Amino acid sequence: MKNADLHTHSIYSDGELTPKEIVKRAKRKGIKYLALTDHNSVEGIEEAIKEGEKLGIIIIPSVELMVKENEVLGYFIDYKNINLKKDLKRASYYENEKTKRRINELKKKGFDISYEKFVNYFSYSKDNHNKGHLIYYFSKIQGHSRKDILNILDGLKIKKPIKKNLSVTKGIELIKKYSGIPVLAHPWINKKKFTEKNVKKWVKAGLRGIEIENGEEFNFGRTKEFVKKIKNMAKKYNLIITSGSDYHGETMIKFTGTHKLGNYNCDEKIVKQLEELKIYNDKKNN
Repeated sequence: MKNADLHTHSIYSDGELTPKEIVKRAKRKGIKYLALTDHNSVEGIEEAIKEGEKLGIIIIPSVELMVKENEVLGYFIDYKNINLKKDLKRASYYENEKTKRRINELKKKGFDISYEKFVNYFSYSKDNHNKGHLIYYFSKIQGHSRKDILNILDGLKIKKPIKKNLSVTKGIELIKKYSGIPVLAHPWINKKKFTEKNVKKWVKAGLRGIEIENGEEFNFGRTKEFVKKIKNMAKKYNLIITSGSDYHGETMIKFTGTHKLGNYNCDEKIVKQLEELKIYNDKKNN
């Protein structure tokens, strides 16, 4: 049964709703398994689990690492581990620093924004801000069209932070370090990097799955031919194929028409496969 949404975001990254609110919506959508995959954060998982227990929804503790070539999902992560939270904070530095620099440039161009005002609005995210926050801020709060703000942000010239972002390989290793199952998120976002050479390298590092759907419906380079390529790679390297909505809230849906919670579920047997892999790894490492 397709009742598992394995890709969602809350206010602890660049989402619009609290974990509790997402779980309530998931209940209305008939979702049985829900992965909260906030960018570089596991702060909302406890809240999601508590609400899930009340409503009969199984929450999969997860994270989505923002890395240099793309993003990596980590399922069944040891979210209570203090060292994980420290590592995630370090991993957040690159995107957060880029966001600061973007804000400075936007201010120079006459936009009504200050870093203090921005951080105050996204207080739950703390030092974990990214481009998605800026899109939300200007579209929802200031009424700019999503297309316009994307063009503006993409046109900004900012100096890249000295400290480099994690690579996919390093992201996979970080997730494995905390007992998570690494899955490559939306590979069509950076099609040039989705080569057999790279996939082979990532599998060697510990990659165990590829996302085939996140609500983009053949947008952003997700063509039928590319979906076929994902399936072929997954078959060749014995990778689990996952999917989810990449839900960020109703504002995202308003501007994109996609990423609707529960509309891009995968079968619960995929959850079982991930869970079995987690159990196997835990036994192997103990």
